[in-house]
Amino acid sequence: MTLRPAPAALPLAEPADPTVALQPFLRQAAQDLLSRFSGAELSDLVVVVPTRRAVVYLKNELAMAAPKGEALWSPRVAAMEDYMVELAGVQVEEPIALQLLLFDILREIDPKLDFDLFTGWSRLLLDDFSALDQNLADASNLFEYLSEAKALERWDLSDSPAPASATAAWFRFWDDLEKVYRRLRRRLKEQHLAYPGLAYRLAVDAMQKRLQAAPEQVPQHVFLGLGVLSKAERRLLKLLLKERKAEVRFDTDRFYLDGDSPNRAGQPFRQLADSLDLPPTAFGFGEMGAEELLRTLPRRVRFIGVANNSMQGKVAGQLVMEGLHTAPRASVAVVLPDETLLLPVLHGLPPEQVPQFNVTMGLSFRSTPLFNLIDLLFEVHLTGIREGETSSDYGIRRYHHLTVTKLLAHPFLRRYENWLDTQPEQAAFHGVLDDICRQIVKRNAVLLTEAELRELGRHHPLVEALFRPWRNCDDVVQACYEVIELLRDVYQQEHTAIEAEYLYLFYTLVRQLDSAFDCRTQRPSVRSFRRFLYEQMTRTRLPFAGEPIAQVQVMGLLETRALDFDHIIILSCNEQILPAPKRNTSLFPYDVLTKYGMPTYAEHEAATSHQFWRLLQRAQRVDLVYILPGAEGVQAGERSRFLLQIEHDLAAQNPGLELLDLTASATVLTNGQQVSGEIARGSEGYQKYEGDLVLEKDYEMRGAIRGLLERGLSASALNEFLTCSLRFYFSRIARFQEQEGVAEDLGADVFGTAVHYVLEQLMTPFVREKRPITAEDITSWLPQVPELLERGLALEDGEETATPRQQLPDEGLNHVLRGVGVHLLERYLNSLSEQIATNGPLRVVGLEEGLTGDVTVETPEGERVTVHLIGFADRVDELPDGRRRIIDYKTGAVHGSGLNLLGSARKKYTPAEALERLVTEPGGGAEKVRQLWLYRLMLAQRGYAAAEAAIVPLRSPDPAPLEADLSFLTAEDMSFEQASAEALRRLVSRMLDPQEPIRKTDDLDVCQWCPYKGICAR
Repeated sequence: MTLRPAPAALPLAEPADPTVALQPFLRQAAQDLLSRFSGAELSDLVVVVPTRRAVVYLKNELAMAAPKGEALWSPRVAAMEDYMVELAGVQVEEPIALQLLLFDILREIDPKLDFDLFTGWSRLLLDDFSALDQNLADASNLFEYLSEAKALERWDLSDSPAPASATAAWFRFWDDLEKVYRRLRRRLKEQHLAYPGLAYRLAVDAMQKRLQAAPEQVPQHVFLGLGVLSKAERRLLKLLLKERKAEVRFDTDRFYLDGDSPNRAGQPFRQLADSLDLPPTAFGFGEMGAEELLRTLPRRVRFIGVANNSMQGKVAGQLVMEGLHTAPRASVAVVLPDETLLLPVLHGLPPEQVPQFNVTMGLSFRSTPLFNLIDLLFEVHLTGIREGETSSDYGIRRYHHLTVTKLLAHPFLRRYENWLDTQPEQAAFHGVLDDICRQIVKRNAVLLTEAELRELGRHHPLVEALFRPWRNCDDVVQACYEVIELLRDVYQQEHTAIEAEYLYLFYTLVRQLDSAFDCRTQRPSVRSFRRFLYEQMTRTRLPFAGEPIAQVQVMGLLETRALDFDHIIILSCNEQILPAPKRNTSLFPYDVLTKYGMPTYAEHEAATSHQFWRLLQRAQRVDLVYILPGAEGVQAGERSRFLLQIEHDLAAQNPGLELLDLTASATVLTNGQQVSGEIARGSEGYQKYEGDLVLEKDYEMRGAIRGLLERGLSASALNEFLTCSLRFYFSRIARFQEQEGVAEDLGADVFGTAVHYVLEQLMTPFVREKRPITAEDITSWLPQVPELLERGLALEDGEETATPRQQLPDEGLNHVLRGVGVHLLERYLNSLSEQIATNGPLRVVGLEEGLTGDVTVETPEGERVTVHLIGFADRVDELPDGRRRIIDYKTGAVHGSGLNLLGSARKKYTPAEALERLVTEPGGGAEKVRQLWLYRLMLAQRGYAAAEAAIVPLRSPDPAPLEADLSFLTAEDMSFEQASAEALRRLVSRMLDPQEPIRKTDDLDVCQWCPYKGICAR
């Protein structure tokens, strides 16, 4: 993988001078503190920084800045959130406990409140309460305003009847909301508990009381590198500043802080300067406070477009290695606005080139493979067919085959099966999961009952645990415990630490929920339990052990506050990711949020904007990776607005900024050969993939094709070669097997096989007894058609077996196709009866009869090849004059005009042109003509030179036999056999021609239903 400039990019230049060293903000802060405060004064200080990561960095900077050999009493350093909770003197309660307490309070007011409905909005309501308190909103006025606003919504001057009970309960909810808020706060305070916003309000109240009672006992505070502040944080600063107990030092830049700057990053700080009456020195360590770094510091900024989301991890790893090679001592930060990229990034950092790096953000449990297993398990049970559902029993008894097979194919369960296969005492269960999947496909089982799955799984404990019906959370908890217990044995014996950690964390989450619901009389439903469990999983993170101040840091955007790095790599620089989309994650209307100073998406965007620009202030190398527009599966289809601001605003103001616009290109291997393929921007901004899958006909390839010709060449294989030679290679030479699956709808192959089966069963007795078929016989066949068609639909691989394929549900399109099949057959039999009435009885001498023939041809290179022709005739008739006629049934569309390669009155072809169409033209009528031609050729080799071959178009309103006009084969005073040999010679020469490689077709319509389109990137 390499980087290349986009068409309009600037030329590559040398990197910024790594010797130009800037002091990081926290280093400047540490030196400032040591220069102004002596030992005792320093130890009494309270230094507040934005994050716990900043606490670690500041302590390290203090230790590095202290004079060597001197002891240093460190100040108290705390993250803002931790300090506020400490001031409040409370403990922040777990979200699940808060939601259950909130439900109890609401049930006191409305005993009919449904728990399942409550879980859908309870978290939003708690977040709103938290935001209300964190921003010190007047709760009484807010709820009164909210109640009146909702009253206006239901105000109606007409004489309409009173609102329904559900509507009335909805509006009563808003009237009772203040009562709920007050009761929740009171109960939490009685137990010295709080939700996060309440802790902030209590912290401000506690500090105000301390300042009023004994201001001299309040220590001196220094606030460093804070970002956008809530009203509670601003109020705390204002109280301390008024008593001269605090000083503030923000990390800002004049680029976005100047009054005329349209950049949203500076707006909150301009408001802070006015509301807190802050001097310019409060906004940085520059002479005038805010520094002038973004406009003056020479730096290289690269925009790097990648083809898809998964490619970002690999690109990030190469950028880190490139940066360390250029500047071995430079600090590097890989910033992930999208936390789901953590694992791809970690896999993209090769340990031999990047031996030490630290991950600060933790791996979200929802990004682990175990979460995927749990999600699949819930999908199985929540999408199953419910039968006999009652209020107390979900009645899930039938599971869909797709969800079952996806669950059983999960790597955790497959690892368990591999372990199980090594246990001699468990021989009865070897290959149990694989056997279930095979039996589902073999039976074509669309829906499976619990009893069927238990039987297929030989009643193994794992299968019992996975597919036991779920009625409420007790069943879910029991199933989770059993699955964890079974999987634990595997991972304990195999000593795989990371998977064992997943299982342990999942066990603690289930245990926590089980304990929370254990003492409650009302048991949550499966959906409610899933919502609680997924919320817990979202908050749970797997910590990584590492050096906290390692040279390479992998972190989220929030964790970068107050930190500086020489080389910044930010991924996912697309709209809807950076910044996040505009979503109203609140139950309160937008006008309520703005009126009472609660944050909206505008404040969130301003905070993200400041985090982004502050991170760039001291960085000399900046790599911004984004996904190219139109990438598959990516909703964010354009560059982030921050990239546009760099390109159109910052670049114009900083003459030392070098801006490069690059795209990532890749080199792939195909069939052992290196093929160039690179993602570049087309002239209209769309992605263009340059490079193709081409296979040369070397000695081995030609030998394989020759072997196929000698073993047996069918009409379908010949048509396949002419339509798409790459598909011909996959299916006939490489012999790739199509993956078998369960068909939920009647496919064309199953439908056609069933129709052929009906006609074969009806005519077989007459062939065996050598009796002609009369019109009366056909009349007696008609009542048998529906039953025979059902038997034909249950065939296994075209044959009747002891365990026939499971019948597809007779509903929807399947019901229509069954009716169509009966109608086609009845119409054809009636048409056949009319033909017999006109031409006399029908004598059938063969059904599903194999045909063969051999033709020796000589290629232009002088090579003699014997082509062995093979085919199967649906029916062979004996005509009254003794000639043979092959009949081929077609359930698809067939047009008689397409069977005449000599053309029509509107466009005629010469015999030579018709022959050229026969040997070159792919698809269409030529495909069917080639089939009839080879059938007739094989009959001719049996001695029936005047034989015929015809197609019966069962879908046609008049399903009479259609013959192909093959007169052009005898137009040059050659016999039919001689002309056929010449046509085959031309076809074989082309198949063996080394100058014509194997390649995919240019007709994309052909690829629509091709089973190999995933291989050739179609």
